[in-house]
Amino acid sequence: MQNQSNSIMILQAWFSPSFPVGAFSYSHGLESAINSGFIKSSNDLVGWIKHLLKEGSGWNDGVFLSAAYNNVSDVNCLCLSLAASRERHLETSEMGSAFVRAVNNVYGLKLKENLTYPVAVGEAARAFKIDLRLTLQSFLQSFVNNLIHVGIRIIPIGQEAGQDCLFRLMPYIKRLSKELAYTSIYDLRGCAFFADLLSMQHEYSEQRIFRT
Repeated sequence: MQNQSNSIMILQAWFSPSFPVGAFSYSHGLESAINSGFIKSSNDLVGWIKHLLKEGSGWNDGVFLSAAYNNVSDVNCLCLSLAASRERHLETSEMGSAFVRAVNNVYGLKLKENLTYPVAVGEAARAFKIDLRLTLQSFLQSFVNNLIHVGIRIIPIGQEAGQDCLFRLMPYIKRLSKELAYTSIYDLRGCAFFADLLSMQHEYSEQRIFRT
């Protein structure tokens, strides 16, 4: 097991905005939600993200990461099959491929190609013997940060309000990370239908800033 200091340094690098996965290019359907008028304030944004973390793709990606970390077979195929839209499939596939390419080239790992993003992170963390709960916490905070960035840019709410959103969500991220560390692949959820529908709607948007 890596000591905590080394683990934190590695995770900070993996989830840094400079790490070449292109996370800033994806809105996870949030662009459509904002442009459709369903999210108008920082409170709306926090509520939306909380729901994704509790019942939607945020939770499920955490389950997939945990399963990959524990070397569960066929988890990558299941992650791909549960992508609710073409763009969600694109997002998790392209970010996963970029992550694999970077950790293989820079960190000397030998992860196979065509992994989804949470599965790639889970396998890389296992290879480095990084604590699962710490990995989940860093992964979820990165997920939340990306969505807050979308809100800062499009609602717009401003950078200080964005930091306030993150601060309000930190206890929630911490609690969910603890729960997800003890989940199995049978703990998947799928009750964020509206977010999935808006992700599908984004595919047909003529003017957009983000890829998803």
